[in-house]
Amino acid sequence: MQYKIVIFDIDGVIFEKPEIARREDNVAASSWDSLFERLDIYDLHERLKELYMRKGFRSYNEWTEAACCVLKAKGLDQKTFEEVINSRKFMAGAVETVSTLSRNDIVTSAVSGSFGALARRAKIELGIDDTLAHCDFKFDENGILKDWKLLATDYKDKVKFVKYLAQLNKVGMKECAYVGDDVNDMAVFERVGLAIAFNSYKEKVRAAADVVIEKKDLREILPHLGIKK
Repeated sequence: MQYKIVIFDIDGVIFEKPEIARREDNVAASSWDSLFERLDIYDLHERLKELYMRKGFRSYNEWTEAACCVLKAKGLDQKTFEEVINSRKFMAGAVETVSTLSRNDIVTSAVSGSFGALARRAKIELGIDDTLAHCDFKFDENGILKDWKLLATDYKDKVKFVKYLAQLNKVGMKECAYVGDDVNDMAVFERVGLAIAFNSYKEKVRAAADVVIEKKDLREILPHLGIKK
């Protein structure tokens, strides 16, 4: 089958996984881990994460709203935030993969439960067509975190973005391929034509996918899309 759209998760797929992230079965590793670690408050991140796993928050948005409040209370500044975002490394083969897909007239997109600034890096530096991310920060005139905007783009809400992309490009969901690595991608796996688990250490994520890629090189997905590397 010729897939018309390839959608990527961002943390762990477009960008390498944060090294600090612990391997919880029910929570995805993301740039939130990197940011809390950079501020030396990773213990607070762990507490919020544990509360989320115990159903202490009604939704992912409620969890990240609490996380943003902690970051504001700790005085997160724009310079530190940008350093964290800019320090994230692209996955091996990311540049070549996006370029190859574009040459084959395949729409590329990326969706994330982390930060808009990271998604914009993927769009600008890789040339991805469409990106959407969960959190955008606003900083005051002194460069200190003032406010934020949260979109429902993670876990089950990722499916809405994939549906939107399919409708926008006038293709069916089965003509979409999705590349993810964690539990927050599994809802999308159920709806697309091709679900690729990329470099995932979680057995339930691997089991939910149509294809499992072991190697940390995005070019490995191309043959499964009917494209030569």
